Amino acid sequence: MQTDILEQYKSISSRLKRRFLRKPNVADASNSFSSLAQQCEHLELQPYAGLCWIAAARCEGSLGNVPGELSHLVRSARNFLSAELKNSKLGCPSSSNENLQAAISSYAHTNSKYPESSLLGVGLNLEIVQSLNELNFTDSKDIYLQNALELSQNCLDSRTLCLLLTAENCAEKGEYIEALNTFTEISNLLENSPRNGYRKDILLKCEINRIIILLILRPTPNKLAADSAKLLEKYIWADKIGENLKNYGMSEDLFLLLQSLVLTCQSLETNNLVYLEGDLWKYFDKFQKELLRTLVQVYCH
Repeated sequence: MQTDILEQYKSISSRLKRRFLRKPNVADASNSFSSLAQQCEHLELQPYAGLCWIAAARCEGSLGNVPGELSHLVRSARNFLSAELKNSKLGCPSSSNENLQAAISSYAHTNSKYPESSLLGVGLNLEIVQSLNELNFTDSKDIYLQNALELSQNCLDSRTLCLLLTAENCAEKGEYIEALNTFTEISNLLENSPRNGYRKDILLKCEINRIIILLILRPTPNKLAADSAKLLEKYIWADKIGENLKNYGMSEDLFLLLQSLVLTCQSLETNNLVYLEGDLWKYFDKFQKELLRTLVQVYCH
């Protein structure tokens, strides 16, 4: 089957060679490469599909059809990534990760064609980050998070998402101070912006993350930044509950559990910490559960 695909690829390529007094039909070749790529996708031959989409993209580029070229390049990248993920799940990753490298090359070529102000580049960089997460290549994703951050300067919601992913990445690497600073930056960005459901959800997420990271870090009072001290104070005094319910859509039960968490950790009477962990579990996402597990280990071991 692969041999037949390669023969078809060579046949289409040969039609692009210039002949005496006759120009090649590039549009027809592009359609043929696209059709062959779709056939490869149907047969789950993703690396071959990726190669065919690259060839189709080159044809569209030579015709001056930039949207078509970019669309084919992205489709190429996604096929190469799909191949890399499939190999990883089968436990047969290649030593050189050639499919991943081919995918990143296609993404990079695509990004180079977008205007600097385009948010499409943000999305492409975040696609790479997501794939690297799935492949457990977490050490390689910093540059793509940074690229996404730089491209999202002029869009608050996109920048917020990129900062959120950056903060979580820092925490996963144990860089808690950097994570705390980034979550605080997000909170400051959104604090005075119009509230919609998405922004309120992000503010609540950052509020919870900042509390847990602060408790993990256990800073002494003289090293506690003013905004961090203000944050913890909200969970010491019961009269702050209404403020949190209104600003972050936090439930009363969650507020009381977070308040118990703060007071328990500050008092160092941590006998009930494991039970608090169980009560908070249903309110937390995967990242927050991992943070909470770290917190319990810090205080109980």
